[in-house]
Amino acid sequence: MEKYIEKLENIFKQAKQEIEEIKNLKELEEWKIKYLGRKSYLANFSEILKNLDLEERKKVGEFYNQTKEKLEKIYHQQKEKLSEEEIEFDFYHPGNQVYYPTLTLISSNLKKIIEIFQNMGFIIIDAPLIVSEYENFDSLNMPKFHPAREMWDTIWLKEPRNYLLRTHTSAFQVPFLKKYKPPIRGIVPGKVFRFEATDSRHDFEFYQIEGISVSENSNFSHLRYIFEEFFDNYFEKKITLRFRPSYFPFTEPSIEVDISCVLCNQRGCSVCKFSGWLEVAGAGMIHPFVLKEAGIDSKKFQGYAFGTGLERLIMLKYQINDIRLLHSSDLRTNEISS
Repeated sequence: MEKYIEKLENIFKQAKQEIEEIKNLKELEEWKIKYLGRKSYLANFSEILKNLDLEERKKVGEFYNQTKEKLEKIYHQQKEKLSEEEIEFDFYHPGNQVYYPTLTLISSNLKKIIEIFQNMGFIIIDAPLIVSEYENFDSLNMPKFHPAREMWDTIWLKEPRNYLLRTHTSAFQVPFLKKYKPPIRGIVPGKVFRFEATDSRHDFEFYQIEGISVSENSNFSHLRYIFEEFFDNYFEKKITLRFRPSYFPFTEPSIEVDISCVLCNQRGCSVCKFSGWLEVAGAGMIHPFVLKEAGIDSKKFQGYAFGTGLERLIMLKYQINDIRLLHSSDLRTNEISS
């Protein structure tokens, strides 16, 4: 035990002596790597500690922590001193150009999408991130123990009970229709949450754009037109659509919406898996159960609803291969759209 304490004392004395002779920041960083870097004696001291008995480990470990803290302290003191010495001001030299900050990819694209839908007569609804079980599931034809609930990895709150972080923006179909009586059309853009592993294609939080239209004659033809106008304007090129049958408990019939691959123009590439098509949205005619929950006569009114993921569209438009980049603080990501 004593030999390790003596070794630490000698390292501290040597390090302190060397740091007093350092003249610039470059030499200081070399000193830091030598004494505090990941290949230094201190960084690998844990291998020594684990071979000692409990009492020795406690004493040597405490001395090790004290030594490391003192070295870090004198490093920061010397860095501050040298930094002040190296700063030189030339009051007559022109300064660097100031670049004004830009919106993030998510903010700028969300703004663009909102403008597209507003131009088509949709109103914009802001809604809370925390919703009730009724709003998220029961009102959308998913009562307790309904297997469709397993489609969403739900994050429940301990208090208040029966509340959760919304798993989809569809949670506002019924509140939306209760507040704005038909004929009405609107979108609910915002963040949703899923309890799932994060990888290049999945995140525990992401944005959805929920659209809804209810009137006496809202139908699939209207829905197709809305999609064509939206995707043509968003991708700034002519897009071909394809509807495929699907299942959602709150729409009947339900569809998946595919667009022609914006990267290969349907010639086939790895992104579209050489099919020429990309799945980008889910949609369908609003289920009579949902209209009934909203207090709307399903014999008089009908409507369609759709949902798409914002990050998915951004990744396709700017050819980004990792969703995590969109939520990171790396400013280079936002230079893509500049």
